[in-house]
Amino acid sequence: MSHSETQKSSLCTSGLVLGIIGVCTSFIPIINNLSFVMGILAVIFGLVSIKKAGKGKMIATIILGILAIVITLNAQQSLSDSLDALSEDLDTASGENTEQVLANDVDVVLGDFEATTDEYGLSDTKLTVKITNKTNETKSFSIQVEAVDTDGSRINQDYVYANNLTAGQSQDFDIFQFVSSDQIEAMQNATFNIVEASAY
Repeated sequence: MSHSETQKSSLCTSGLVLGIIGVCTSFIPIINNLSFVMGILAVIFGLVSIKKAGKGKMIATIILGILAIVITLNAQQSLSDSLDALSEDLDTASGENTEQVLANDVDVVLGDFEATTDEYGLSDTKLTVKITNKTNETKSFSIQVEAVDTDGSRINQDYVYANNLTAGQSQDFDIFQFVSSDQIEAMQNATFNIVEASAY
């Protein structure tokens, strides 16, 4: 065997080893970046040794190299898709996707602010919020509601925590039950807005 043939046979053997290692590590995130490179090298080494190395060895090298590349790309795509889905779930749970949550997951109906004063001059206040789970599964919701004056300045804010509403279930919640007497008039003239909605 000439020096050139020996070199090509060594290249094929190296490619075969790289292909095997590439396939074995192509499932491991981050490390599979190296697997991708090993796969490419295995294919190149297999093609370079096409004439001199054993045909079976050369074909195995090229196939292993291609497998390492394909598996790595699929694994990275799967990881990317999983991270995107996780990110979307986190956005939904953290209130980052309020519009999407209100459109797809929950229906929120804000009632009118009510204030009554008893015989001792103490005020009883509330705003009833009706929460309806629009999904097909049990979910919990957190809704932030603000009261703003005519200038758009926030007067007050409160939260609704609706835990474990089953599919299609509605429940009423009273918020703004502890409003100071000096804020009552402003609250009666306020506009109420949903600031943030989270589903989890």
